[in-house]
Parts: sequence; C-alpha cells; structure tokens
Amino acid sequence: MICYFREIQSPEEMMSWLKLRYTIYNSTRCAGFLSENDLEIDIDAYDLQSKHYGLFVEEADQQKLIGGLRIIQNRPVLSSIRILKKLNLMEFCQEKPEEVLPILSYFPDDKETHFSPLLANNPLATEGSRLVLNKEYQSLRLAKFIISNAIILHMMAKDDWVAFVSCNPLHARLYRSFGFAEVCEHKTWAKDAPVSALYLRDHQLDLGKRPELEAMVREFHQNGYTRYQHVRKTAAVPLRRTA
Repeated sequence: MICYFREIQSPEEMMSWLKLRYTIYNSTRCAGFLSENDLEIDIDAYDLQSKHYGLFVEEADQQKLIGGLRIIQNRPVLSSIRILKKLNLMEFCQEKPEEVLPILSYFPDDKETHFSPLLANNPLATEGSRLVLNKEYQSLRLAKFIISNAIILHMMAKDDWVAFVSCNPLHARLYRSFGFAEVCEHKTWAKDAPVSALYLRDHQLDLGKRPELEAMVREFHQNGYTRYQHVRKTAAVPLRRTA
C-alpha cells in the first residue's frame, strides 16, 4: 500500500479532512476539543492560520484520505481562508482565539518564562495539531511518517522557526526521538486530556534522522508530495497442534 502525504488542495478535500477529524476525535478522550454542529466537522478559528495536509492511499484509481494534520502558524494562511470561504464555513471560525497558538493557552503560567524566549528568537512559530489516522490504518509507522513530513515542511522554510506540539505525555517519547525537547517539566490538562509541551528547532534535529529527512525534502520539492510504502500487518494464523 503506497501512501501519499501532500497539502489539502480543494474544497472537497478540505470538507473530507474536517469530517475525518471530527469522526476520530469524537471517539476519543479528545472529544472535548470539538464544537457540536450539524455538519459533524471539526473546525475552529485556528484553521484560518493553518496549512492543512492529508495522508492519502490509492483505491480504485482515486486517492482516499486516511489521515493528516494541520500546522498552525503565527500568521493567517490565505489559501486556507479562500477554501473555507468557498465552503461557506467562515461562521464557524469567528470566535477569536485567546492566544496565537493553542499551546500557549494550555500553559498560561509558563508563557513568559518558557515560551516567550522561543517565540522572540524565531519569526516563524508553529504548532502541529489534529494529527489523526483512520482507525483502519492506525500504526506507529504511519504516525512517524506524518511527523517526519511536518518536520520537513519546516526545514523548507526560509525563516528561522520553532515548532511546538502539545501531546499526551505517553506520546512524548516519539517526538523526542526526532529531537523535540520539553518546553517545561510539568504537565497540564486541556479539555480533560493530559498534555505535555514540546518544541523543536532545526539545530535540535536528531543527526541520525537528518539524512532521511533531507531526502524527503528533495522528494517534496520535486513532486509536491512524499510517498511511503506501508505494509499492513495481518493477523497470524494459529498453529494447529498434532499428536
């Protein structure tokens, strides 16, 4: 199974992406992040300052969306605003966020001491958000592939950058394997979910992973997407005992 990671490109893909986020979050302890609506989509004001990326597989000569993430920036993203306007979804994005990035609202007491120095020294500040995978395709390898793509998108940026992520403390080890570090030592709670705060800058990247990431940068530059050959595990057939 070949997976493709690329930017969400059309109103139809955007609607599928918002519905997928809603479906997956609604079945987890992260359901508190959702706002109920008749369209059953996950959408908020941060989508206006996000670049949206999907993970697709080919089925019947079409690409099926199975996962993705949004990368929230500290500035508006005009391409996302245009798509959401075409979908007449701007009414769902009117509530002004408390902070430029969601993670800052989870750790208000640490903003000045831990976050502000990182923000001040990096013109581009982002937060990885809504990393989801369809239950049928959930695997650690695909999660790593999505995270790798999020990192290479930063490696292609012209400005100095800092990338934040808020995640379940149990998942922090995965991010640390790429070079992410803790913003602060303590954890907190957001919408009834436990949260750790981590950040990454270019010089922190794990040296062992950099060659693979740089190869992915070249592939994305050339094609506008990256590919991953994913082998789905099948259940083992139990052995029958014989006398």
